[in-house]
Amino acid sequence: MNALKTAITVLASLALGLFALAEVLLAMPVAWWLYLLLVPLFAFGLIRFRPASERTWRLAAFAGVLALIATLYFVPWSSRKPFLHDLARIRPGMTEADVRRIMGRYIEGTGWPAVYGGTPAGTGTLGDHGTLTDHGTLTDHGTGTTHATGTTPTGEMTIQHSLVFRHSTAGAFDSDWGIIELKDGKVTGVSFSAD
Repeated sequence: MNALKTAITVLASLALGLFALAEVLLAMPVAWWLYLLLVPLFAFGLIRFRPASERTWRLAAFAGVLALIATLYFVPWSSRKPFLHDLARIRPGMTEADVRRIMGRYIEGTGWPAVYGGTPAGTGTLGDHGTLTDHGTLTDHGTGTTHATGTTPTGEMTIQHSLVFRHSTAGAFDSDWGIIELKDGKVTGVSFSAD
Protein backbone atom coordinates (compact mmCIF):
# COMPACT_ATOMS: atom_id res chain seq x y z
CA MET A 1 0.00 0.00 0.00
CA ASN A 2 2.88 2.39 0.76
CA ALA A 3 4.30 1.85 -2.75
CA LEU A 4 0.94 2.80 -4.26
CA LYS A 5 0.73 5.93 -2.11
CA THR A 6 4.26 6.90 -3.08
CA ALA A 7 3.53 6.35 -6.77
CA ILE A 8 0.37 8.49 -6.59
CA THR A 9 2.27 11.24 -4.77
CA VAL A 10 5.01 11.22 -7.43
CA LEU A 11 2.47 11.36 -10.28
CA ALA A 12 0.51 14.14 -8.59
CA SER A 13 3.78 16.04 -8.06
CA LEU A 14 4.65 15.70 -11.75
CA ALA A 15 1.20 16.97 -12.71
CA LEU A 16 1.56 19.91 -10.33
CA GLY A 17 4.95 20.70 -11.87
CA LEU A 18 3.40 20.69 -15.35
CA PHE A 19 0.59 22.95 -14.13
CA ALA A 20 3.17 25.36 -12.69
CA LEU A 21 5.05 25.36 -16.00
CA ALA A 22 1.84 26.07 -17.91
CA GLU A 23 0.74 28.85 -15.55
CA VAL A 24 4.03 30.65 -14.93
CA LEU A 25 6.19 30.11 -18.00
CA LEU A 26 3.65 29.52 -20.77
CA ALA A 27 0.93 31.88 -19.43
CA MET A 28 -1.72 29.21 -20.08
CA PRO A 29 -4.15 29.06 -17.15
CA VAL A 30 -5.04 25.59 -15.88
CA ALA A 31 -8.69 24.73 -15.25
CA TRP A 32 -9.85 24.80 -11.63
CA TRP A 33 -11.10 21.22 -11.75
CA LEU A 34 -7.61 19.93 -12.61
CA TYR A 35 -6.21 21.58 -9.49
CA LEU A 36 -9.13 20.21 -7.49
CA LEU A 37 -8.34 16.71 -8.78
CA LEU A 38 -4.85 16.94 -7.29
CA VAL A 39 -6.08 17.59 -3.74
CA PRO A 40 -7.46 14.08 -3.03
CA LEU A 41 -4.48 12.52 -4.81
CA PHE A 42 -2.03 14.33 -2.55
CA ALA A 43 -4.24 13.64 0.49
CA PHE A 44 -4.25 9.90 -0.31
CA GLY A 45 -0.51 9.87 -0.93
CA LEU A 46 0.65 11.99 1.99
CA ILE A 47 -1.77 11.43 4.85
CA ARG A 48 -1.29 8.16 6.68
CA PHE A 49 -2.80 6.89 9.91
CA ARG A 50 0.21 6.71 12.21
CA PRO A 51 1.23 8.23 15.53
CA ALA A 52 1.16 12.05 15.58
CA SER A 53 4.95 12.36 15.65
CA GLU A 54 5.22 10.48 12.34
CA ARG A 55 2.31 12.36 10.76
CA THR A 56 3.51 15.90 11.43
CA TRP A 57 5.81 16.24 8.44
CA ARG A 58 3.24 14.63 6.14
CA LEU A 59 0.53 17.04 7.27
CA ALA A 60 2.95 19.94 6.84
CA ALA A 61 3.80 18.71 3.33
CA PHE A 62 0.09 18.42 2.49
CA ALA A 63 -0.54 21.95 3.80
CA GLY A 64 2.37 23.19 1.67
CA VAL A 65 0.95 21.49 -1.42
CA LEU A 66 -2.46 23.07 -0.78
CA ALA A 67 -0.80 26.49 -0.46
CA LEU A 68 1.09 25.93 -3.71
CA ILE A 69 -2.08 24.85 -5.54
CA ALA A 70 -3.93 27.92 -4.25
CA THR A 71 -1.06 30.20 -5.28
CA LEU A 72 -0.85 28.74 -8.77
CA TYR A 73 -4.60 29.02 -9.29
CA PHE A 74 -5.33 32.43 -7.76
CA VAL A 75 -2.28 34.49 -8.75
CA PRO A 76 -2.70 36.17 -12.15
CA TRP A 77 0.71 35.25 -13.59
CA SER A 78 -0.03 37.23 -16.74
CA SER A 79 -2.77 39.50 -18.02
CA ARG A 80 -4.11 36.54 -20.00
CA LYS A 81 -5.50 34.80 -16.91
CA PRO A 82 -8.03 37.47 -15.83
CA PHE A 83 -8.84 38.13 -19.50
CA LEU A 84 -9.80 34.49 -20.06
CA HIS A 85 -11.75 34.51 -16.80
CA ASP A 86 -13.79 37.50 -17.97
CA LEU A 87 -14.19 36.08 -21.49
CA ALA A 88 -15.60 32.88 -19.97
CA ARG A 89 -18.33 34.97 -18.30
CA ILE A 90 -19.76 35.90 -21.73
CA ARG A 91 -22.72 33.67 -22.57
CA PRO A 92 -24.88 33.28 -25.69
CA GLY A 93 -27.92 35.52 -25.49
CA MET A 94 -26.15 38.37 -23.69
CA THR A 95 -26.53 41.82 -25.20
CA GLU A 96 -23.71 43.88 -26.65
CA ALA A 97 -24.05 46.19 -23.63
CA ASP A 98 -23.53 43.20 -21.29
CA VAL A 99 -20.38 42.24 -23.22
CA ARG A 100 -18.99 45.76 -23.06
CA ARG A 101 -19.70 45.93 -19.32
CA ILE A 102 -17.68 42.74 -18.72
CA MET A 103 -14.92 43.37 -21.26
CA GLY A 104 -14.78 47.17 -20.97
CA ARG A 105 -11.38 47.26 -19.29
CA TYR A 106 -9.70 45.55 -22.25
CA ILE A 107 -8.55 46.86 -25.63
CA GLU A 108 -11.21 46.62 -28.32
CA GLY A 109 -10.21 45.65 -31.87
CA THR A 110 -7.78 43.28 -33.55
CA GLY A 111 -4.92 45.75 -33.47
CA TRP A 112 -3.93 44.68 -36.97
CA PRO A 113 -3.78 47.01 -39.94
CA ALA A 114 -5.96 46.13 -42.88
CA VAL A 115 -2.90 46.05 -45.15
CA TYR A 116 0.01 43.67 -44.46
CA GLY A 117 3.20 44.46 -46.35
CA GLY A 118 1.25 45.74 -49.33
CA THR A 119 -1.25 42.85 -49.15
CA PRO A 120 -4.82 44.05 -48.46
CA ALA A 121 -6.95 42.44 -45.77
CA GLY A 122 -8.44 39.33 -47.26
CA THR A 123 -5.19 37.79 -48.53
CA GLY A 124 -1.97 36.46 -47.04
CA THR A 125 -0.73 34.57 -44.00
CA LEU A 126 -1.14 36.07 -40.55
CA GLY A 127 1.20 34.06 -38.36
CA ASP A 128 -0.35 32.06 -35.54
CA HIS A 129 -3.87 33.33 -36.16
CA GLY A 130 -4.20 31.81 -39.58
CA THR A 131 -4.52 32.56 -43.21
CA LEU A 132 -6.54 35.26 -44.89
CA THR A 133 -8.01 34.11 -48.19
CA ASP A 134 -8.80 36.25 -51.18
CA HIS A 135 -12.47 36.02 -50.21
CA GLY A 136 -12.02 38.18 -47.06
CA THR A 137 -12.07 35.37 -44.53
CA LEU A 138 -9.62 34.58 -41.76
CA THR A 139 -9.08 30.91 -40.94
CA ASP A 140 -7.70 30.35 -37.44
CA HIS A 141 -5.00 27.66 -37.56
CA GLY A 142 -5.59 26.73 -33.91
CA THR A 143 -9.32 26.06 -34.09
CA GLY A 144 -10.05 25.78 -37.81
CA THR A 145 -12.83 28.38 -37.55
CA THR A 146 -13.25 30.98 -40.24
CA HIS A 147 -14.26 34.60 -39.82
CA ALA A 148 -15.25 37.17 -42.44
CA THR A 149 -12.95 40.20 -42.28
CA GLY A 150 -13.48 43.87 -42.90
CA THR A 151 -11.79 47.22 -42.35
CA THR A 152 -12.57 50.10 -39.98
CA PRO A 153 -12.50 53.70 -41.23
CA THR A 154 -9.11 54.03 -39.48
CA GLY A 155 -7.68 51.09 -41.47
CA GLU A 156 -7.78 48.38 -38.80
CA MET A 157 -8.80 44.85 -39.75
CA THR A 158 -12.08 43.74 -38.18
CA ILE A 159 -13.89 40.46 -37.85
CA GLN A 160 -17.37 41.05 -39.19
CA HIS A 161 -20.39 40.66 -36.93
CA SER A 162 -18.05 40.31 -33.95
CA LEU A 163 -16.48 42.25 -31.14
CA VAL A 164 -12.78 41.53 -30.63
CA PHE A 165 -11.00 42.29 -27.36
CA ARG A 166 -7.31 42.07 -26.44
CA HIS A 167 -5.75 42.20 -23.00
CA SER A 168 -2.27 43.47 -23.83
CA THR A 169 -0.11 45.34 -26.27
CA ALA A 170 3.00 43.42 -25.18
CA GLY A 171 4.55 41.38 -28.00
CA ALA A 172 3.77 38.01 -26.41
CA PHE A 173 0.05 38.74 -26.08
CA ASP A 174 -0.83 41.60 -28.45
CA SER A 175 -2.79 39.27 -30.73
CA ASP A 176 -4.61 37.25 -28.06
CA TRP A 177 -8.16 37.77 -29.27
CA GLY A 178 -11.40 37.21 -27.44
CA ILE A 179 -13.91 36.98 -30.29
CA ILE A 180 -17.55 37.54 -29.41
CA GLU A 181 -19.89 36.83 -32.33
CA LEU A 182 -23.11 38.85 -32.46
CA LYS A 183 -26.38 38.60 -34.33
CA ASP A 184 -29.16 41.14 -33.85
CA GLY A 185 -27.24 42.63 -30.90
CA LYS A 186 -27.05 39.31 -29.02
CA VAL A 187 -24.08 37.02 -28.41
CA THR A 188 -24.16 33.86 -30.51
CA GLY A 189 -20.66 32.58 -29.84
CA VAL A 190 -17.46 33.20 -27.90
CA SER A 191 -13.97 32.01 -28.78
CA PHE A 192 -10.36 32.69 -27.88
CA SER A 193 -7.61 32.86 -30.47
CA ALA A 194 -4.17 32.81 -28.84
CA ASP A 195 -1.31 34.94 -30.10
